[in-house]
Amino acid sequence: MTKKPHVTDGSTDLESRAATRAALAERTLDFVALVSLLAVVTTVFLLAGPQAFATVTSVGTALFAAWRGHRRQR
Repeated sequence: MTKKPHVTDGSTDLESRAATRAALAERTLDFVALVSLLAVVTTVFLLAGPQAFATVTSVGTALFAAWRGHRRQR
């Protein structure tokens, strides 16, 4: 039994690829932002010492959540 070739609409395929690229770009940007915030939080923690651990962690988490929440509203 031979398979029938799958025919797709060219514009749909291009839209799908564009959507995939946009999603990948967004996830990459999220990853870079998260790693950057982790680096900043680590630096502040090393400078401030263990007494500031809870504060530094909370502020870093809040900043990332606020940044991500703001982007989702578009």
